[in-house]
Amino acid sequence: MTLIDDILEGLHLRSSVFCRMTLSGEWGFAKHALSGAPFHLILSGEAWLLKAGLDEPLKLCPGDIVVLPGGEPHDLVSKPGCATVSFRQVADSFGLAPWTPLTRYKAVDLRFGSGAPTTTLVSGVFAFGDHRRNPLLAALPSLLLTRAGTSTDLQRTIGVVAALLDAELLSGQPGAETVGGRLADILFVQIVRHYLASENSLPRGWLRGIADPEIGPALAIMHREANRQWSVAELARERCMSRSRFAARFQAVVGKGPLEYLTEWRMYQAAGQLGEGRVPLAHLASSVGYQSDVSFSKAFKRWSGRSPAEYRRWVQTRAAAPDSLQA
Repeated sequence: MTLIDDILEGLHLRSSVFCRMTLSGEWGFAKHALSGAPFHLILSGEAWLLKAGLDEPLKLCPGDIVVLPGGEPHDLVSKPGCATVSFRQVADSFGLAPWTPLTRYKAVDLRFGSGAPTTTLVSGVFAFGDHRRNPLLAALPSLLLTRAGTSTDLQRTIGVVAALLDAELLSGQPGAETVGGRLADILFVQIVRHYLASENSLPRGWLRGIADPEIGPALAIMHREANRQWSVAELARERCMSRSRFAARFQAVVGKGPLEYLTEWRMYQAAGQLGEGRVPLAHLASSVGYQSDVSFSKAFKRWSGRSPAEYRRWVQTRAAAPDSLQA
């Protein structure tokens, strides 16, 4: 299993297809912040996306898919300058319950507005059952755009999955909930693959690190043996590099030092164990390379802002009563 596979598996991806929409005339929706990654797939017509940080409105054409990995608020409009209404208000008028992270799938065909032109799209949310600071999500840009019309194998695969998803939304067949949700999961993985393959120069960070021929194998070793008492010199020897050259290369590619990255990975692993059940603190500390539970607890609180016990209670509370941020 590659590092990407490992991280994707740890996300506990649980996508929700919120609705298929046929929008006519002039329209504009203000979409609130979400605890997942909202996506919009344009089937026909066009739409424009506006959000903080974009220099200008982003035009979306048939076959285009846009994802906001950070769940940021944004506007989706028929054309720049259109007035917007809260999408929550529109959903309420159609009797749609608010989206929550536990919602797997909703086969809703929403029709809004009148006149021409007409745009058809699918909106949903890539939700993640893992509440940890996942390194993949942290490394993705605030907006992922997959354009239609290119001839790469990945683009063709995304187009096929998108078409199957749309067909499932309209089918009304038994098992549509399972098929639709899993197709959306596949769509997310393919979009991430497309991003990795299409970027000529990935920004400094974890994704660039795993693609780097010198640093990628070092990251793999650190992930496999997070409990080992690593030093920068030992990691450099694993890569047959001098300590100074390895440390400089790691900093240049990943954007942080090797031991800083290792600490963050250890905390990420520990957070997963805390969320899965009651693990003795001494055993947990040892499993991620700490010789005392006191030193581990201090490091964990610096990373998460909570003590291990507080973090476990926080995860349990979220699992029992997930937030109902609006789609």
